[in-house]
Amino acid sequence: MKATATVNITAAKLTSSTVAEPFAGVEYDVGTTYALGAIIKVAAEFAVYESLQNANIANTPNVSASWWRKIGVTEVAWVVGTTYGEGDTVSYQHRCYESLQAANTGNIPLIATTWWLDVGPTLRAAMFDLKTSTQTVSPSPLTVVFAPGQRIGTIGFVGLTANQIQISATSVIGGGAVYPNAYSDSATGIFDLNTREVLDGYDYCFEPFSTSPSLVVFDIPSYSDIIITAAITATSGNVKCGALVVGTSLYIGRQQSGAGNDGLNYSTIARDTFGTAVLIPRRTIPQTSQTVWVESARVNKVKQLRVDLNAVPALWTGIDDSDSDWFDAFVILGIYTKFEIAANYNEYAELSLILEEI
Repeated sequence: MKATATVNITAAKLTSSTVAEPFAGVEYDVGTTYALGAIIKVAAEFAVYESLQNANIANTPNVSASWWRKIGVTEVAWVVGTTYGEGDTVSYQHRCYESLQAANTGNIPLIATTWWLDVGPTLRAAMFDLKTSTQTVSPSPLTVVFAPGQRIGTIGFVGLTANQIQISATSVIGGGAVYPNAYSDSATGIFDLNTREVLDGYDYCFEPFSTSPSLVVFDIPSYSDIIITAAITATSGNVKCGALVVGTSLYIGRQQSGAGNDGLNYSTIARDTFGTAVLIPRRTIPQTSQTVWVESARVNKVKQLRVDLNAVPALWTGIDDSDSDWFDAFVILGIYTKFEIAANYNEYAELSLILEEI
């Protein structure tokens, strides 16, 4: 098991992205037929939507949940001399803000909290915002180039909807192209995310293809001036990336059998006086619980990790082999809620972990 403390990819470190900022979007037209993945805005609602199906026509975005999904708010760059009304949305320093009052003029969104409500990152910045469960949605391919500004060895992607990721890296210190290389797990830097679980003859004939929601690569060369390019592609619809994480991973120990994958379900079920159920679906937060055997020589490092990652998001990989059937079940970008070290053996400690996704 490994934990990767994350490096914050700020706007200064993000060299380029194929996602525009502010994201303009095209105004919704009731007479237009939209394809799967089409992204539109409804200016009157200050909302941006993604089409969930092909042949999408005359389905009102805010009431047709099977046809449209809200993915953000309209992004219009804040201008100091403009007067904004209550409910108007703007973008400022890679965040989106909603005006809380009418006659809103000259109030800086980041500072004037009585005038503006922070409603989350821009669409471009969502995949780098590790403290909230946000997602960058983009037509394929989604390509980003960034410089961490320090040595890293791990790059991870979670919350993915895509078919392929290609990773490359350069370094002046390293003499040019440094990844992929002769020692990397992938000779081309291309990783196939397509999956198909075939267990019998019927599955072979009829089981649909799916895609892996996560990818973690542990063999990025540790050059301090490394520049990474990641291209995420989808064969149909949009590319979606919940988080792109880079950092240096720390090996903790070996996760033991009996680990659990659970979810904190925030949906509610209520019943009226006649017993009729009213279901309100909300998010289920992935949670894992595991016991890890830690070599005694590593205990002090693991104790320090507990201090360093107190209420700090990290990428936790219970299984470090991405080809394992159990890999996705124990990948968590989140925080620990239990971190107990028990010295049950002379040469090993038992670490009890409970992890929650952010």
